[in-house]
Amino acid sequence: MTSTFDRPGTTPVLRRRRPAFAAPRDEIDVPPLDQIAPPLEPPWRKEDTDTPDRKALYRHPDGHSVGLRIQSRGLAIQTWITAGPDLPPIPEGATAAEQAEAQATRDARLQPGRTWHAVLNTRTSKALAADLVALVRDRLLPALTNKPRGIPAPPPPARIGQPDPTPTTEGTQQ
Repeated sequence: MTSTFDRPGTTPVLRRRRPAFAAPRDEIDVPPLDQIAPPLEPPWRKEDTDTPDRKALYRHPDGHSVGLRIQSRGLAIQTWITAGPDLPPIPEGATAAEQAEAQATRDARLQPGRTWHAVLNTRTSKALAADLVALVRDRLLPALTNKPRGIPAPPPPARIGQPDPTPTTEGTQQ
């Protein structure tokens, strides 16, 4: 018994479509991390990791650690530094000014157990190994002595055909 509204017998087809907002996944071929990891000078020592091509870990005798990890699809390298458990001691028998200076030095550094992260974008890097060394040397290691407040954003790239936004003094009369 069929009605006039019944469809003819067909086999339903399950269609798998990506949503319109899902762009193709990017992937960057990054060299193994054990080849581009920066060599840190003693007393830092590099520890063996379960995936030396994707992760590197350095330890300091004071308990500090530096880590590097290639993120999925190679689009970024995550770096971090963790402060050791001990703060530098405040000298006993020092004057009040020396003790205040020592306390200010302790307060200015990354506190014990705290971590500071920085990310290297592999898309924009022209010399990956050199950029990674500079990031560790200039941004991570100084965090042990000067607690970072924030990193200023880089200036926007100049646009071709656009006038320079900085005013010039050429042609002005005084």
